[in-house]
Amino acid sequence: MGVDFITDNSMNKKIVILGIAAVGVAGAQAADAGKIWDVTASLRGFYDDNYTTSPDELAEESWGIEVNPGISLSIGEGTDMEISAGYAFGLRYYDDRDGDSEDYGHELGVSLNKAFSDTSLLQLSDSLVVAQEPEILNGGTPLRTEGDNLRNSFSADYRRVLSGSLGVELGYGNSIFDYDEDYHSVLLDRSYNEVSLDVFYAMTQTEYFTGYRFSSTDFDGDDLQVPGLDFIADARNNHTHYGYVGARHQLDKNFVADARAGVQYVDYYDYDLMPALIPEDETSPYVSARMEWGYAEGSKMVAGVTLARGATDLQAADQETTAVYAQLLHEISAKVHGTLTGRFQNSEINGGGENIDGREEDLLLLGASLTYAISSNVWAELAYNYDELDSDIPNRSFERNYVSIGIGTSY
Repeated sequence: MGVDFITDNSMNKKIVILGIAAVGVAGAQAADAGKIWDVTASLRGFYDDNYTTSPDELAEESWGIEVNPGISLSIGEGTDMEISAGYAFGLRYYDDRDGDSEDYGHELGVSLNKAFSDTSLLQLSDSLVVAQEPEILNGGTPLRTEGDNLRNSFSADYRRVLSGSLGVELGYGNSIFDYDEDYHSVLLDRSYNEVSLDVFYAMTQTEYFTGYRFSSTDFDGDDLQVPGLDFIADARNNHTHYGYVGARHQLDKNFVADARAGVQYVDYYDYDLMPALIPEDETSPYVSARMEWGYAEGSKMVAGVTLARGATDLQAADQETTAVYAQLLHEISAKVHGTLTGRFQNSEINGGGENIDGREEDLLLLGASLTYAISSNVWAELAYNYDELDSDIPNRSFERNYVSIGIGTSY
């Protein structure tokens, strides 16, 4: 709900993200030269045919209303120190939902870029999300839960050219996930810290690099006790090592691509707390590639592929996920913009015993929106989202359709 301040994850597929993409297009039309702040608001009516993301026979449908006000601030653009911040509030009301009929969301993002010289750059950013759909928090399978689920992500990167074309980049990242609902709290509450070191060699249009990254994940939810199973959250604590090589290529101001590939090694150092469900360690390939192409004025395409291990909401060690995603933002005319978004991912469950170990899930997420600029700062939009999970695990598969129509303004 609201503005997604985290760019890549994004791909996150919810209709609200598509709506904000449209808001960004319309809002840009209204921006005044030199203006450092922008206020937006939108009102949408929607229909959701499976708001619980349940199997077809248990699906529940509802009409509803969504309200999304937001504000952003940008200072020093084009100078040696750029500061930006933004906040968005989301309210989604369901007319025919059992129990709680309202979802609330808050998103806050801040960033600072400081260039000390032509060869030295510091980048800091922080993103806080409070929401009621976990996929907004971690980019995983859409599954609504009750409560104010929280994710905070901080990153710091320092880049310096040492001599000529040779340089280094140091990075630190921290993420905290906190779920209200007991089951997901056990499986997904965690803190994540990582450090990285890249050495790069820059040429005219291409930069080659090699790097190492270390991460530590501490699962800190309460233990789960259900008939026939005691799940100990600490058993999934792990240290992960990444080694990779890659390249970045910028053909011109309209095209840039980034790709890296390597090996990921995960050490579950507390696996002996649940040796029947958690392996001692795992080694797997690691891939991340992304391109952005501004193919025409007001239009661009973003696409990428990832292969990595990550947390799962199942009683298992983790899941190895291969994902392909793309987004197209197209200026149909001076007043009409369209957005198409798609993501497909295949996940293989690791651990969890013979009932789920090696099982696979396919997730398909599609979205489309049209935005019409009524005036320089008022727009109307129509959007559609489709989510489908095809799982080998019983009672996990579902389909979901979400349609909305609305109006927005910026100042």
